[in-house]
Amino acid sequence: MTVRDDLAAAGATLVEDGEGIRVTPSSVASLARAVAVVRAHRVALRLRGSGDAPVNAPPSGVLLDLGSLDRIATVNAATGIARVEAGCSVAALESAVRRAGCTLGPLLPSVRAGSVGAWLAGPTRGARGIAGARRETAALSLAAILPDGRIAEGRAAPAKAVGPDLAHLSLGGGGRLCVIAAAWIRLFPATPALASAWSCPDVAAAVSALELVCQRRLAPARARILVGADGARLALAWEGVESAAIERDRAARLLAATCSPLPEVPANWVRDPAEGHPIEVDARWASLRGWSPHGDLHLFGLHAGGSFAVFSLPEARAAEECAALARAAGARVIAPRRLRDTGPGWEAAGAGAAWQRLVEVLGVEA
Repeated sequence: MTVRDDLAAAGATLVEDGEGIRVTPSSVASLARAVAVVRAHRVALRLRGSGDAPVNAPPSGVLLDLGSLDRIATVNAATGIARVEAGCSVAALESAVRRAGCTLGPLLPSVRAGSVGAWLAGPTRGARGIAGARRETAALSLAAILPDGRIAEGRAAPAKAVGPDLAHLSLGGGGRLCVIAAAWIRLFPATPALASAWSCPDVAAAVSALELVCQRRLAPARARILVGADGARLALAWEGVESAAIERDRAARLLAATCSPLPEVPANWVRDPAEGHPIEVDARWASLRGWSPHGDLHLFGLHAGGSFAVFSLPEARAAEECAALARAAGARVIAPRRLRDTGPGWEAAGAGAAWQRLVEVLGVEA
C-alpha cells in the first residue's frame, strides 16, 4: 500500500498539495496514527501550526497541518501553568493567559507570529529570560509523538524533580525525532513594566553596559539600542511584582558610570516594533558589540552570556544585508526562515556516529 492509502485507512483528512500530501489531524490520537504511517514509509515530513509561515508538502512527502490541534486545555493562574496543543498560535495563548492575569513574557516577533509547536521545536527551543539573568525553556513538560506512533508524556514539574525526559529530543528538533503534540507552559504574572533610558557613546558602549547589568543578575525583560551618528540610545524595561523597581534602581547605579540618563524618552519606546526588514539572531555579547554603527536592536531573553535580538538597518535596507552584517559579527541568524543559519550539529560535539545510529533506529530523515 502507498502512504496515501495507509493515511486514508488511518482515518486522516488528506488533500493533494503540490507533489505531496497535506494531512490535517483532528486530535492527538489522529496525529499519532499519521506520524506512525509517515515514519513507516520513511517519506519526508513537514509540520505547520496556526500562524506559521505557509509551507507546501515536500515532493512525495507529507505536510502535517496542526491547525486543528489548537485547544487550550487549561490556564491555571495559581500554579502558573497552561496546557495547550501544539497547533495553537502563540498569540492566541497569550490572549488566553492574559485574561487570567498571566503572560508568556516578552518574545521575539517571529515567535509571537507562529504556533506553540514551532516555538518549542524551532531554533529558540522555547527559551525565555528568567530571574537571575538566565534563560530557560517555557515548556515544563511535553506530549510527543514517537516515530512508531506512541504518545509519550512527561510530568509538568521542574527537570530537577523528574530527571531526563523527551524534551531533549523534542525541543529545537524541528519534528525530526519526535513530533510535539502538546505542552505544559510556565506562565509569568502580568505586571506593569518599569523602564529607563540612557545615552551612550556608541553601540559597543551600550552593549557593554547592558552586558554588565546582566552579569550582575539584573537582566531586564527586554531592551532596545538605537544607534545613529550622535551615539546610541539604550532603553531597558523590567517586569516583576516586587523585583522590577529594585532591579531598575540597582542597574541605574551601574549604568551611570558610562551612560547618561534620558528621562524624556517615553516609557513605551522600548516596546516599539522594529521597522524596515529586520532579522532575528541568537548572539553572544561580543557579537552584539560588533553590530553596525547605524541600526536598531531589540533584545529579548537576555542572560549573562548574550541575548536574542532583532536587527534592522536604517532606510529599510534589505534583510540580506542585515543578515550579512550579523554573521560577520559572529551572530547566528534564526529568522526569517529563508535566511536561517543551521545550528551546531552533533558532529561538532563529537557525537555524529551516535546521531546517525539514532536516526536509523527511529526511521526518521537523516
